[in-house]
Amino acid sequence: MKRIGVIADNHSRTPDGSDVPQAVLDAFAGVDLIVHCGDSGSWGTLERLQTVAPVVGVSGGHNGEGDDARITGPKRVIEIEGLRAGVVHDLVRQGLVTESTPRIVPASGDLGAGLRAFFGQPIDVLLYAGTHVPRIAYTGGILMVNGGSPTVPTDRPKGSLGTVAIVEVEDRIATAWIVDL
Repeated sequence: MKRIGVIADNHSRTPDGSDVPQAVLDAFAGVDLIVHCGDSGSWGTLERLQTVAPVVGVSGGHNGEGDDARITGPKRVIEIEGLRAGVVHDLVRQGLVTESTPRIVPASGDLGAGLRAFFGQPIDVLLYAGTHVPRIAYTGGILMVNGGSPTVPTDRPKGSLGTVAIVEVEDRIATAWIVDL
């Protein structure tokens, strides 16, 4: 079994990521990997998260200055216990959907086919962000997970902590849940 922490849209403003709430680190205690889906603010976010588990991610939104070896660009595919997870920041900006909140509206008739073309291979799990609103959904056999935003949630009162997500894969079956901070 592998457990993956999913975070995005935290908009860190401190160089060392110290403004990433302790509640995020607590929520990710025991995960095997943390995936950052973009809009990290400073790369210090990755350093702070890496105190809990290894971190990989994608660019998108506002990110740190310069390059970071943990970030591969606007998309990536990672293997988790035999499943392929596609990671991207913003589905609208990539042209995969015309609307991503409150509902998902595929740019073409078949979002699954669009995701296969975008990632260059079939995926089993989609980890995405950009909305600041958490969502777990399914399309064409793909588990879609948006962890929301831990620090700038748009579905809560200003100043409230938001959410992250956990994805667990066991026996090639992925499950996910949202963690309120």
